[in-house]
Amino acid sequence: MTNVERACLLAGLFPKELPGVLQDIRDRATYLREHEDNIRKEWDNGLITAEFWFDLAKRVHGAVEKYDKKLLKSRRLFADQLFDGHNALFTIDCIAKYAKKGNGSARFRLAVDMLFEHHP
Repeated sequence: MTNVERACLLAGLFPKELPGVLQDIRDRATYLREHEDNIRKEWDNGLITAEFWFDLAKRVHGAVEKYDKKLLKSRRLFADQLFDGHNALFTIDCIAKYAKKGNGSARFRLAVDMLFEHHP
């Protein structure tokens, strides 16, 4: 399965979890924007540059703001906008952290783990 297919499945199985996921994405993107200078100084990810990560956050946040409630109504739009291409890197990071913090139902957290953290 592709990331888009996984996201479509997750959204179809857990539509009530999506508002919390979208708010968490907004919150994480806002945090990055508000603390950009400090994050850049401390950035130590050798695989992804800070510039690339900030760009992904901006693009994903832009899609969340642009489509807003439409993302809650269409699992396909949710998946296509947030999990296609490189956008998936930021969105998966957000959703994995959201689930690891104990947000969402136990089944939702298990699905996130199975679909996005333990795939080939």
